[in-house]
Amino acid sequence: MCDPDGFEDKGIVLRKIGEERLLIKMANGHLVIGVLPKKTKLELSGVRSNDKVAVFFSPADMSRGTIL
Repeated sequence: MCDPDGFEDKGIVLRKIGEERLLIKMANGHLVIGVLPKKTKLELSGVRSNDKVAVFFSPADMSRGTIL
């Protein structure tokens, strides 16, 4: 995990939003926006709809998560 106060969960990618964001549906049915960490140089070109991703959430903002 990135931060001891946050938590990690898994979701399914629904679609891309722009160049750096993904719309992700979590197991509980909530929709969240996933972003890549700025430290990494990963690209979203390899991520497609219906792919499973791990998302880290900060307790400060539960509507947005960082893709791990």
